[in-house]
Amino acid sequence: MTDTIMVAVDGDPEHRAALSWAARRAVRDRARLDLVYVIERSWGDSPEQPEPRLVAAADSVLTEQRRIASYHVGVWSEHARSLPAARSGGPTPPAVEISMRHLYGRVGSELASASYEADLLVVGSHSGVEPGRPFASSLAVRVAATALCPVAVIPHTWNGEGEGVVVGVDGGPASEVAVAFAADEAAANGDRLDIVCAGYAANPLLAGFVPELSVGDRRQRVVEDAARSAGEMHPELSIRTTLPETSPSRGLIEAAEGSGLLVVGTHNRHGVKRLMLGSVSHDILLNVQTPVVVARPRREAVSVSGDAR
Repeated sequence: MTDTIMVAVDGDPEHRAALSWAARRAVRDRARLDLVYVIERSWGDSPEQPEPRLVAAADSVLTEQRRIASYHVGVWSEHARSLPAARSGGPTPPAVEISMRHLYGRVGSELASASYEADLLVVGSHSGVEPGRPFASSLAVRVAATALCPVAVIPHTWNGEGEGVVVGVDGGPASEVAVAFAADEAAANGDRLDIVCAGYAANPLLAGFVPELSVGDRRQRVVEDAARSAGEMHPELSIRTTLPETSPSRGLIEAAEGSGLLVVGTHNRHGVKRLMLGSVSHDILLNVQTPVVVARPRREAVSVSGDAR
Protein backbone atom coordinates (compact mmCIF):
# COMPACT_ATOMS: atom_id res chain seq x y z
CA MET A 1 0.00 0.00 0.00
CA THR A 2 1.07 3.58 -0.60
CA ASP A 3 1.42 6.06 2.28
CA THR A 4 2.33 9.26 0.39
CA ILE A 5 1.58 10.04 -3.24
CA MET A 6 3.47 13.07 -4.51
CA VAL A 7 1.90 14.78 -7.54
CA ALA A 8 3.69 17.33 -9.69
CA VAL A 9 1.26 20.09 -10.74
CA ASP A 10 1.71 23.03 -13.09
CA GLY A 11 -1.71 24.68 -13.13
CA ASP A 12 -2.47 23.96 -16.79
CA PRO A 13 -6.18 23.01 -17.09
CA GLU A 14 -5.26 20.43 -19.74
CA HIS A 15 -2.78 18.72 -17.43
CA ARG A 16 -5.15 17.43 -14.73
CA ALA A 17 -5.25 13.75 -15.62
CA ALA A 18 -2.31 12.99 -13.33
CA LEU A 19 -4.11 14.68 -10.44
CA SER A 20 -7.24 12.63 -11.04
CA TRP A 21 -5.23 9.39 -11.34
CA ALA A 22 -3.38 10.15 -8.10
CA ALA A 23 -6.63 11.00 -6.30
CA ARG A 24 -8.14 7.70 -7.37
CA ARG A 25 -5.17 5.80 -6.02
CA ALA A 26 -5.12 7.82 -2.79
CA VAL A 27 -8.73 6.86 -2.15
CA ARG A 28 -7.95 3.21 -2.83
CA ASP A 29 -4.82 3.10 -0.66
CA ARG A 30 -5.97 5.58 2.00
CA ALA A 31 -2.85 7.55 1.17
CA ARG A 32 -1.92 11.19 1.59
CA LEU A 33 -1.71 13.44 -1.47
CA ASP A 34 1.24 15.83 -1.58
CA LEU A 35 0.83 18.45 -4.31
CA VAL A 36 4.14 19.93 -5.45
CA TYR A 37 4.70 22.93 -7.71
CA VAL A 38 8.23 23.77 -8.82
CA ILE A 39 9.11 27.44 -9.25
CA GLU A 40 11.73 27.15 -11.95
CA ARG A 41 14.90 29.12 -11.29
CA SER A 42 16.37 30.92 -14.27
CA TRP A 43 20.10 31.48 -14.56
CA GLY A 44 19.83 35.10 -13.44
CA ASP A 45 17.62 34.42 -10.41
CA SER A 46 18.76 34.31 -6.82
CA PRO A 47 20.01 30.81 -5.96
CA GLU A 48 18.61 30.99 -2.40
CA GLN A 49 14.93 31.81 -2.78
CA PRO A 50 12.41 32.93 -5.41
CA GLU A 51 10.96 36.42 -5.67
CA PRO A 52 7.83 37.05 -3.58
CA ARG A 53 5.69 37.49 -6.69
CA LEU A 54 6.69 34.03 -7.89
CA VAL A 55 5.85 32.54 -4.50
CA ALA A 56 2.44 34.25 -4.56
CA ALA A 57 1.77 32.88 -8.04
CA ALA A 58 2.82 29.38 -6.95
CA ASP A 59 0.58 29.53 -3.89
CA SER A 60 -2.33 30.57 -6.09
CA VAL A 61 -1.74 27.62 -8.42
CA LEU A 62 -1.43 25.20 -5.51
CA THR A 63 -4.63 26.45 -3.86
CA GLU A 64 -6.56 25.88 -7.08
CA GLN A 65 -4.97 22.47 -7.60
CA ARG A 66 -5.88 21.48 -4.06
CA ARG A 67 -9.49 22.41 -4.75
CA ILE A 68 -9.45 20.27 -7.89
CA ALA A 69 -7.77 17.40 -6.05
CA SER A 70 -10.50 17.52 -3.39
CA TYR A 71 -13.11 17.33 -6.13
CA HIS A 72 -11.47 14.26 -7.68
CA VAL A 73 -11.12 12.63 -4.27
CA GLY A 74 -14.85 13.13 -3.79
CA VAL A 75 -15.66 11.64 -7.20
CA TRP A 76 -13.49 8.57 -6.67
CA SER A 77 -14.72 8.12 -3.10
CA GLU A 78 -18.29 8.07 -4.35
CA HIS A 79 -17.27 5.59 -7.04
CA ALA A 80 -15.66 3.37 -4.39
CA ARG A 81 -18.85 3.45 -2.31
CA SER A 82 -20.81 2.18 -5.31
CA LEU A 83 -18.67 -0.94 -5.73
CA PRO A 84 -20.12 -4.32 -4.64
CA ALA A 85 -17.67 -4.69 -1.74
CA ALA A 86 -18.73 -1.35 -0.29
CA ARG A 87 -22.45 -2.08 -0.77
CA SER A 88 -22.02 -5.36 1.13
CA GLY A 89 -20.69 -3.59 4.20
CA GLY A 90 -17.05 -3.04 3.30
CA PRO A 91 -15.04 -0.14 4.77
CA THR A 92 -16.06 3.37 3.77
CA PRO A 93 -13.27 5.32 2.06
CA PRO A 94 -11.82 7.81 4.57
CA ALA A 95 -11.14 11.44 3.86
CA VAL A 96 -7.85 11.88 1.99
CA GLU A 97 -5.34 14.28 3.51
CA ILE A 98 -4.08 16.77 0.91
CA SER A 99 -0.97 18.87 1.48
CA MET A 100 0.66 21.37 -0.86
CA ARG A 101 4.06 23.05 -1.17
CA HIS A 102 6.34 24.70 -3.67
CA LEU A 103 9.95 23.91 -4.52
CA TYR A 104 12.52 26.16 -6.15
CA GLY A 105 15.09 25.16 -8.73
CA ARG A 106 15.25 23.01 -11.85
CA VAL A 107 11.98 21.14 -12.31
CA GLY A 108 13.38 17.68 -12.92
CA SER A 109 16.07 17.67 -10.27
CA GLU A 110 13.78 19.19 -7.63
CA LEU A 111 11.11 16.55 -8.22
CA ALA A 112 13.69 13.77 -8.17
CA SER A 113 15.21 15.01 -4.90
CA ALA A 114 11.81 15.50 -3.26
CA SER A 115 10.76 11.97 -4.26
CA TYR A 116 12.79 10.68 -1.33
CA GLU A 117 9.83 11.68 0.85
CA ALA A 118 7.26 9.82 -1.25
CA ASP A 119 6.17 6.26 -1.88
CA LEU A 120 5.04 7.16 -5.41
CA LEU A 121 5.73 10.20 -7.60
CA VAL A 122 3.07 11.03 -10.20
CA VAL A 123 3.79 13.25 -13.21
CA GLY A 124 1.75 14.08 -16.27
CA SER A 125 2.99 13.81 -19.83
CA HIS A 126 1.92 14.50 -23.36
CA SER A 127 1.34 11.40 -25.42
CA GLY A 128 4.20 10.69 -27.81
CA VAL A 129 1.66 10.18 -30.59
CA GLU A 130 0.62 13.84 -30.51
CA PRO A 131 1.78 15.63 -33.68
CA GLY A 132 4.56 18.13 -33.23
CA ARG A 133 5.63 16.83 -29.80
CA PRO A 134 8.42 14.31 -30.50
CA PHE A 135 10.27 15.17 -27.28
CA ALA A 136 7.33 16.24 -25.11
CA SER A 137 7.82 13.40 -22.64
CA SER A 138 11.53 14.00 -22.04
CA LEU A 139 10.94 15.55 -18.60
CA ALA A 140 8.99 12.46 -17.51
CA VAL A 141 11.79 10.26 -18.84
CA ARG A 142 14.47 12.07 -16.86
CA VAL A 143 12.38 12.19 -13.68
CA ALA A 144 11.68 8.47 -13.99
CA ALA A 145 15.41 7.85 -14.38
CA THR A 146 16.50 9.86 -11.35
CA ALA A 147 13.64 9.60 -8.85
CA LEU A 148 14.13 7.75 -5.58
CA CYS A 149 10.76 5.98 -5.61
CA PRO A 150 8.46 4.44 -8.24
CA VAL A 151 7.23 6.98 -10.80
CA ALA A 152 3.81 6.99 -12.45
CA VAL A 153 3.62 8.81 -15.78
CA ILE A 154 0.05 9.68 -16.74
CA PRO A 155 -0.88 10.87 -20.24
CA HIS A 156 -2.76 14.16 -20.21
CA THR A 157 -5.37 12.39 -22.35
CA TRP A 158 -6.13 9.70 -19.73
CA ASN A 159 -9.86 9.58 -18.97
CA GLY A 160 -10.12 6.87 -16.34
CA GLU A 161 -10.80 4.03 -18.75
CA GLY A 162 -8.82 0.82 -19.16
CA GLU A 163 -8.75 -2.50 -17.32
CA GLY A 164 -6.01 -4.90 -16.32
CA VAL A 165 -2.34 -4.53 -15.44
CA VAL A 166 0.45 -5.31 -17.91
CA VAL A 167 4.05 -5.85 -16.81
CA GLY A 168 7.12 -6.22 -19.01
CA VAL A 169 9.75 -8.78 -18.00
CA ASP A 170 13.18 -9.80 -19.29
CA GLY A 171 14.44 -12.06 -16.54
CA GLY A 172 16.66 -9.45 -14.85
CA PRO A 173 16.50 -8.08 -11.29
CA ALA A 174 14.51 -5.05 -12.48
CA SER A 175 11.78 -7.40 -13.69
CA GLU A 176 11.39 -8.88 -10.21
CA VAL A 177 10.63 -5.43 -8.79
CA ALA A 178 8.23 -4.67 -11.66
CA VAL A 179 6.38 -7.97 -11.24
CA ALA A 180 5.98 -7.43 -7.49
CA PHE A 181 4.58 -3.91 -8.07
CA ALA A 182 2.28 -5.06 -10.87
CA ALA A 183 0.99 -8.03 -8.88
CA ASP A 184 0.16 -5.77 -5.94
CA GLU A 185 -1.67 -3.36 -8.27
CA ALA A 186 -3.66 -6.10 -9.99
CA ALA A 187 -4.64 -7.63 -6.65
CA ALA A 188 -5.66 -4.26 -5.18
CA ASN A 189 -7.86 -3.49 -8.21
CA GLY A 190 -9.21 -7.01 -8.73
CA ASP A 191 -7.67 -6.98 -12.22
CA ARG A 192 -6.02 -9.58 -14.38
CA LEU A 193 -2.23 -9.50 -14.60
CA ASP A 194 -0.67 -9.82 -18.05
CA ILE A 195 3.02 -10.76 -18.04
CA VAL A 196 4.72 -9.90 -21.33
CA CYS A 197 8.18 -10.79 -22.63
CA ALA A 198 8.43 -9.33 -26.12
CA GLY A 199 11.26 -10.22 -28.46
CA TYR A 200 12.17 -12.65 -31.20
CA ALA A 201 12.31 -16.45 -31.03
CA ALA A 202 15.61 -16.51 -32.90
CA ASN A 203 18.48 -14.03 -32.90
CA PRO A 204 19.57 -13.48 -36.53
CA LEU A 205 23.09 -12.57 -35.37
CA LEU A 206 23.49 -16.05 -33.91
CA ALA A 207 22.09 -18.01 -36.83
CA GLY A 208 23.98 -21.27 -37.28
CA PHE A 209 25.68 -21.07 -33.87
CA VAL A 210 22.84 -21.84 -31.42
CA PRO A 211 19.58 -23.79 -31.69
CA GLU A 212 17.00 -21.58 -33.36
CA LEU A 213 14.47 -21.85 -30.52
CA SER A 214 16.87 -21.21 -27.65
CA VAL A 215 15.97 -17.52 -27.34
CA GLY A 216 12.26 -18.31 -27.42
CA ASP A 217 12.72 -21.05 -24.84
CA ARG A 218 14.41 -18.59 -22.50
CA ARG A 219 11.58 -16.08 -22.89
CA GLN A 220 9.10 -18.82 -22.05
CA ARG A 221 10.99 -19.61 -18.86
CA VAL A 222 11.12 -15.90 -17.98
CA VAL A 223 7.34 -15.44 -18.12
CA GLU A 224 6.72 -18.74 -16.33
CA ASP A 225 9.05 -17.74 -13.50
CA ALA A 226 7.39 -14.30 -13.28
CA ALA A 227 3.91 -15.87 -13.22
CA ARG A 228 4.99 -18.26 -10.49
CA SER A 229 6.35 -15.38 -8.41
CA ALA A 230 3.20 -13.27 -8.86
CA GLY A 231 1.01 -16.26 -8.01
CA GLU A 232 2.90 -16.89 -4.81
CA MET A 233 2.39 -13.27 -3.74
CA HIS A 234 -1.30 -13.21 -4.67
CA PRO A 235 -2.79 -16.68 -5.22
CA GLU A 236 -6.15 -15.17 -6.16
CA LEU A 237 -4.74 -13.41 -9.23
CA SER A 238 -5.79 -14.27 -12.76
CA ILE A 239 -2.51 -14.32 -14.68
CA ARG A 240 -1.86 -14.50 -18.42
CA THR A 241 1.53 -14.74 -20.12
CA THR A 242 2.33 -13.68 -23.68
CA LEU A 243 5.42 -13.70 -25.89
CA PRO A 244 4.90 -11.12 -28.67
CA GLU A 245 7.23 -11.54 -31.65
CA THR A 246 8.36 -7.94 -31.94
CA SER A 247 10.71 -5.46 -30.31
CA PRO A 248 10.31 -5.16 -26.52
CA SER A 249 9.09 -1.56 -26.49
CA ARG A 250 6.62 -2.06 -29.33
CA GLY A 251 5.40 -5.32 -27.82
CA LEU A 252 4.69 -3.71 -24.45
CA ILE A 253 3.03 -0.63 -25.94
CA GLU A 254 0.72 -2.81 -28.03
CA ALA A 255 0.02 -5.20 -25.15
CA ALA A 256 -0.95 -2.26 -22.92
CA GLU A 257 -3.57 -0.86 -25.31
CA GLY A 258 -6.86 -0.72 -23.42
CA SER A 259 -5.24 -1.63 -20.11
CA GLY A 260 -5.38 0.40 -16.92
CA LEU A 261 -1.66 0.32 -16.22
CA LEU A 262 1.67 -0.72 -17.73
CA VAL A 263 4.54 -1.49 -15.34
CA VAL A 264 8.19 -1.61 -16.36
CA GLY A 265 11.39 -1.89 -14.37
CA THR A 266 14.58 0.13 -14.43
CA HIS A 267 18.17 -0.70 -13.60
CA ASN A 268 19.50 0.72 -10.35
CA ARG A 269 22.27 2.84 -11.77
CA HIS A 270 24.41 5.26 -9.80
CA GLY A 271 26.21 8.53 -10.52
CA VAL A 272 26.08 9.88 -14.06
CA LYS A 273 24.67 6.61 -15.39
CA ARG A 274 21.57 7.19 -13.27
CA LEU A 275 20.56 9.98 -15.64
CA MET A 276 19.89 7.31 -18.27
CA LEU A 277 16.78 5.17 -18.37
CA GLY A 278 16.79 1.74 -19.98
CA SER A 279 16.08 1.88 -23.71
CA VAL A 280 12.78 -0.01 -23.45
CA SER A 281 11.40 2.18 -20.64
CA HIS A 282 12.70 5.26 -22.46
CA ASP A 283 10.90 4.33 -25.69
CA ILE A 284 7.68 3.54 -23.82
CA LEU A 285 7.62 6.88 -21.99
CA LEU A 286 8.24 8.77 -25.23
CA ASN A 287 5.17 7.04 -26.67
CA VAL A 288 3.04 6.96 -23.53
CA GLN A 289 -0.63 6.28 -24.23
CA THR A 290 -1.72 4.58 -21.01
CA PRO A 291 -0.59 5.16 -17.41
CA VAL A 292 2.92 3.76 -16.94
CA VAL A 293 4.75 3.03 -13.70
CA VAL A 294 8.52 2.77 -13.68
CA ALA A 295 8.98 0.52 -10.66
CA ARG A 296 12.00 0.57 -8.38
CA PRO A 297 12.69 -0.16 -4.72
CA ARG A 298 11.55 2.72 -2.56
CA ARG A 299 13.97 5.37 -1.39
CA GLU A 300 17.19 4.08 -2.87
CA ALA A 301 20.18 5.39 -0.95
CA VAL A 302 21.74 7.24 -3.86
CA SER A 303 22.41 10.87 -4.61
CA VAL A 304 20.55 12.87 -7.24
CA SER A 305 22.50 15.36 -9.31
CA GLY A 306 22.04 17.36 -12.48
CA ASP A 307 18.96 18.85 -14.05
CA ALA A 308 16.40 16.23 -14.95
CA ARG A 309 14.70 18.30 -17.50
